[in-house]
This record gives sequence, structure tokens and C-alpha cells, in this order.
Amino acid sequence: MKYVLGLVSGALLFFCFILFWPANENNPDSLEKQNVSSEISQDEILASEPVNINDEDRYEAMKSEYKILEKERRLLKQRLARLKHSMWGLKFEKDKAKRMSEILLNAHKLIKNPDMLGAFSDAESIKDEIMKLRFASKSLDQVKEIINQKKNNN
Repeated sequence: MKYVLGLVSGALLFFCFILFWPANENNPDSLEKQNVSSEISQDEILASEPVNINDEDRYEAMKSEYKILEKERRLLKQRLARLKHSMWGLKFEKDKAKRMSEILLNAHKLIKNPDMLGAFSDAESIKDEIMKLRFASKSLDQVKEIINQKKNNN
């Protein structure tokens, strides 16, 4: 047991010396490579600063659009719940029921698995999603009219 412990500690010391031993910095080739790499990294940093500022502006625009998207999703979800509640217990004709079902399912698909902020590449794609939600909300007006007609007939 003592021999195994000594062997393991010796191997550990050996690898620590190899891993953490300082490199020879007096080598002129390594100094040249370090200078060239430092010049490149400074140029990259200077060139990337405007991009970072632009990225931050883009991210802020996306966050503000995403807040609007969340609000539209919440409104659509509430509207679907109200329509479901008002449809409870009503019987519809087959063609009207099929049309209503298609509209409701299409609206529900937009809410089922919503995309998070990271799923969008820019603010325009978020605006497109907002337009989809608004269109689905407008199409729910047809369902509301059918439900109101049915309630008025009864």
C-alpha cells in the first residue's frame, strides 16, 4: 500500500512539474509570434468594438419587440380561453364546426410551444411572429360571430 501511494504521489509530482514549468521566453521565435499575435488581437478588438455596439442595439431592439410578442401571446391565449368558455355546451353544424376547429387549432399552434428570444435572429423575425398572432386574433372574430349567432338563435 505504501509503495502504491509513493508511486501515485511521484507520478503526480512529475506531471505537475511538466504542466506548470515556465516556458522558455528568451526564444526569439516565440517572441516574434507573441508580438504578431498581440498585434492581430488588438486589431480584432478595435474592429469588433463597433460590431459589439451594434449587437447591443440589435439586442435591445429585439428585447423590446419580444415584450410586445409576449403581450400578444398572452392576449391570444386569453381570447382562446374566453371563446372556449363561451362555446361550452353549444352544438354547431358540421361545416361551421369544421371551420371553427381549423381556426382555433391554427391559433392554438402559435401558443403551444412559443419561441423564446434566442430563437429569433433579428427584430424583423419577431415582428413577423407578432403579425402571425394578430392575424390569428383577427381570424378568431369569425369564430366569435358564429358563437354569437348560435346564442342568438337559441
